[in-house]
Amino acid sequence: MRRFDVKPQTMDSWKPHILIVSTKLDTATDSVILRLKQMGADFFRVNTEDLPLQARSSYVFGSRGKARWTWLCPHFGEVQLDTVKVVWYRRHRLPMMPDDVLPAHWDYCVRETDWFLRGALYATDATWVGHPAYMQQAESKLYQLSVARKIGFTIPDTTITNAAEEVSRFYEELRSRVVAKPLRTGYFDYGDRQACVFTEVLAPDDLQDKDALTIAPVIYQQHLAKECDVRVTVVGNDVFAAAIDSQSVQSAVTDWRKSETEDLPHSRHRLPDHIRTLCLDLLREMGLSFGAIDLVLTPDGTYYFLEVNPNGQWLWIEDRLGYPISECIARWLVDHAG
Repeated sequence: MRRFDVKPQTMDSWKPHILIVSTKLDTATDSVILRLKQMGADFFRVNTEDLPLQARSSYVFGSRGKARWTWLCPHFGEVQLDTVKVVWYRRHRLPMMPDDVLPAHWDYCVRETDWFLRGALYATDATWVGHPAYMQQAESKLYQLSVARKIGFTIPDTTITNAAEEVSRFYEELRSRVVAKPLRTGYFDYGDRQACVFTEVLAPDDLQDKDALTIAPVIYQQHLAKECDVRVTVVGNDVFAAAIDSQSVQSAVTDWRKSETEDLPHSRHRLPDHIRTLCLDLLREMGLSFGAIDLVLTPDGTYYFLEVNPNGQWLWIEDRLGYPISECIARWLVDHAG
C-alpha cells in the first residue's frame, strides 16, 4: 500500500470558506472550480475517492469548545473543514481496492470510510447547495412525483408496481399507451460490459411474462405525445430552460437520452411564468438549491413533470446554448460564503 508521509500542520491549518465534495473525474466540478478561481474564492475540494488511502481525516470531540474536523492530504497539508460556511455536495465515489487487501477487509474499510464521511458532512453546520440527506430523499422518483403533484405540476398518469394484474389493468385503462422506466437508475454491470435501461414503450407481449413483471417494481406511465422535451436547470433563483427536439430523431422519440446522434437539436426555451415558479417551488419543497428537471411539452401546450435529478449534468447545455450555469453555481457559493 502507498505510504502516506505528510505530517499534520495543526498550527497552520487552512480554513476555507467553501467546501466542494466531489470526485477526480467530474468535469462539471472542474468547470465550477475554474470560475471560483477567477473570482478569487477561498475553497477546498475533497475528492471522495482519496479517503482512506490518499488522505487522512479526523473528527475530534473535545471536552470543551466545538468539534474539529480535519482533512490531511499530500498536496495541501492539513485543512480544517468544520469552519466552512457553505458546502456543495456534488459526487461521492468509493476508492479502488488495493491488490494486497482481502476483499472482505476492503469491503469493511470502504463502508466505514463512507459512513465516516457522511457523518462528518451531516454534522457540518453550513449552508448547503443540497444536503446529502435531502439529496438522497430527492433521488426517489416516487417522492419526486408526490411533491410535484402536491405543488401543482401536471404529471402523467402513473402506476408503480410489481403486481402483474395491476400492470395489465393500467395498460388497458390507458388503451395501450404506456411506457416503462426504472424506479431509480437502470444500470446493469455484467463485468465485461455495462448496460443502461431507458424509458421504453410497453408492448402487448411484455404483459405475457408474469414472472418478469413481478420480479421488481417498475414505473409505468402514460405515453405522452411530445412537442419536445424540456430540460430545466435551477441554481438558486436562476432558471435555465432548454428545449430538446427529441421528435426529430427516431431513436430519441421516447427517451432523448437514447438518441443515436450527439447532434440532437437544442434551443433556449422560455418557460411560462407559472411553470418557472413551479420549478423553483419544487426544489424549495425538497430543501435543494440545485436541480435538473425533466419536463415534456405536449402539442396542446401542456407541461408535464417527469423527474428531477438533484445533481444532474449541465455542461452539454452550457456548451450548446451558452447558458452561464457553472458561473451561476460558483457565484451562489461565493455569495453564501459571506
